This record gives sequence, C-alpha cells and structure tokens, in this order.
Amino acid sequence: MKLAAYLLLFLGLTRVGGETLSASGNNSRLLAVLNSTVPRFDVLLHINVLSAESSAPLSTEVGSLGLESIIRAEIKGDWQRARAVLLLAHEARTFQLKHAIYETLWLELQQTPQVYDPLKVLDFYEHLELQSEVPPALLEQVYLAFVSRSAQLLSAPFYTYSRSANFPLVTNLLQRLTLSTLDYLRDILEALFEVVLSLESTLSVVQRLGIFSANLTQSALANVQLSRRAEFQLDPTALPALQDNLRYLLEQPNFSQEVEHSLRQEVYALLPSDERVLYTAQKVCLRNVTNDNAYIYECPQTYLICSNARDLKKASYYVQRGNGGANNSSQFAFYSTYWRNRYIAMESANRTAGNSILKNVYSRVNINWWRVVQVQGGGVALYDAATSGSVLCGGNPQFWDGEERYVYTRSAQQFDANRRECTWSLENCSDVA
Repeated sequence: MKLAAYLLLFLGLTRVGGETLSASGNNSRLLAVLNSTVPRFDVLLHINVLSAESSAPLSTEVGSLGLESIIRAEIKGDWQRARAVLLLAHEARTFQLKHAIYETLWLELQQTPQVYDPLKVLDFYEHLELQSEVPPALLEQVYLAFVSRSAQLLSAPFYTYSRSANFPLVTNLLQRLTLSTLDYLRDILEALFEVVLSLESTLSVVQRLGIFSANLTQSALANVQLSRRAEFQLDPTALPALQDNLRYLLEQPNFSQEVEHSLRQEVYALLPSDERVLYTAQKVCLRNVTNDNAYIYECPQTYLICSNARDLKKASYYVQRGNGGANNSSQFAFYSTYWRNRYIAMESANRTAGNSILKNVYSRVNINWWRVVQVQGGGVALYDAATSGSVLCGGNPQFWDGEERYVYTRSAQQFDANRRECTWSLENCSDVA
C-alpha cells in the first residue's frame, strides 16, 4: 500500500472516548501503518533515528508526508488529541518509533498558542511521564517549559501596586499545583524570583508576597524560599517585611493543620527569638526586661502575680494557642502545672485616667487570653486579647510591697511611655521538670 493511502487511512480515524483512535471498530490501524512493512516510516523527516541497517532511499512521496504531517493532521492544534497519539506511541513496535512520535508530537505542540498555558504543558508532561521509553532529555525539556511558563504567569501580581487586583489565571495555576508535588512549586518559585528580583526591589517583592493568592502551604514556601536568596539577605529592610507576611499566615486558624511540620519549623525559624519560642517551646518563662531576675509567677503571699527571683520550676508555663477577637487573630494563654493548672489572668477593673496602674493580674483557674506583639528592638508586649486596652507591665519598685513585687497593667496607650516596664522576654523552659 502506498503511503498516500496510509495517510488517507490515518485521516479517516476518529477519536473514541477522547483517548483512542478507531476506524470500522479497529483502534490500532494507525499503529499498523506506523509498524508496517514500509518500516522506515518511523524515521522520517526531521527525526534523526534511522536504523543503521536501513539503506533504501526515501522516496519523494514518503518525505513529503513525514511523521510531522501525520501527527499535525491528527492533533489539529488541539492538545487534548495529543493523548490519543501518546497511547499509540505506547503500543509502537520499536523504541525508535516511540521516540520519534514523542519528539515530533512535542515539536508540533510547540507550534500552537496553547504552549503558553502552563496547565496545558503540565498536563502533557504528566501524560508523558506515564508512557514507556520516553527520552529523559525530552521529559526535561517539557518540564523546563512548564516551569518557565508558570513563572511568567505568576510574575503578574509582582508588577502591580494594587491590593485588590484579581488574577484568575494565577489562581487557577496555584490551585492546580496543590495536586502536585511541592517540588514543582519550588522550581517555579526559583525561576520566578530570578526574574522579578532583577526588575523589582527585594522589599517590593516581599510585600507582593503578602498579597500572593496562594494557599497557606504555598505562601509559606514562597516566603521561606525568598528568604534564602542572596538579594534578600543583602537587604536589611526585607526581613521585617517578610516577618509581617509570616505573622499574617500564623494568624490563620488552620495554619498548623494545613502546613506540614518541617515547613512550619522553617517559618518559625524566621521569626524573632521571642516569637519563635511561642511556637516551638513546650514551656516558656516570662521575664521582665528591667531585671535579669524578674520572672512571672505567683506572689509569695497572695494569688496575685509578681515578678519574682529566678525559680524556673515555678516560672515555667505551658503555652496554649488559639484564635479569637474581632479579627480572629492569634492569642495565647499561659498556664502552670506547678500552680495547679492556674492561668496568668487579668481581672476587669475600672481604670482611672493618666499614667495609672492596676494590680489586677492573678493566678486563676479560668483561662485568660493574651495578644502577644513583638517589640521593636527585642522582647514582646502582652495585651489583653479581649479588648487590647490593657498591657501587662512590671519591674517598678514603687508599686511593690516588700516581697510582693507585683505585676500590674497599664492602659495600652501608655506603652510607649513605659516601654521597658511593659516589655517581656520569652525564654524556652521546655527542659524544666
């Protein structure tokens, strides 16, 4: 049978179930053509895989058709039809034929506009991975095309200052990537940062990550990966901005459930030391920064809380994390097994105007939530989570009574005027028995 007849036979094939080709009930007639006794058909135009034993010259008729022409006629610019060609390649008689079909198919797909859609390229790549005897160099070429197209698409949000801009194609890609290994996203992010950091300042890129429309795992990975870049490490303004991004992620109630352990640890490692302890320590001790020997625990004679001499067994507290308030933000409770599971608690009281204090911090069995805020220069401030109207302070001898070195609260508005009194260092006391 002449090749012209083969081509007509091929063009008469129709798709069945979107996956295979058939004519008159036979879904392997194209394969029969390709595996026919006009054998060197599998080594035609532009594909340099001629068998060493092949010595017969190719006719003009054969060369004019070529494997490219046959595959082009089948896919007709539609990437979905490429699946059927891959199925046929899987059944090809020789690995040379398989290689020729795979490589020619990729060449043809690159001529279509869909090659700029990373989801189309990913779909083709994953189908190619399922085939047998695909040349590793071809797999790598398709994968790199997917990474490049994805990085181009994901770069769009980095070139706008709008926080309300919508990028549906970016969202679709990120959603699709949740079904794939994180290694894909790691490679894409590396290519993305290579481009955007050459055009935008590091601080600008960090700030754009803050509006990155990804899920918690993807956002966490993007921030962690950016922190490893040399450009990031050379910019002193970048780390505080990135820490703000991480705090936003940590505020999300499902962060611990959605982000796997090792990635969470990488996120915590980027926080200031006091904040990091909140997430990584089993027990913490709270020390007022006015004195190296001023640890929070019960006063010697009352259920009030004092800043006492170092006694880590009494001063160690378990940390309970939660979310609450109008913004459902992160909040923390501190309770001690030494003091019969009592919490550090603030009791409500009427506050007078001015720079006044209230001795209203007790050891109580009822849970009490605090909002923990990083203080510039080190340490944290503890605000009552219910209203954020009061801040925990201590260390001022004028409010003590002998051994009762009371901890007290001030109006939150008085924090700046009493910064050292109202700043606490969080220490890891996990090893305390």
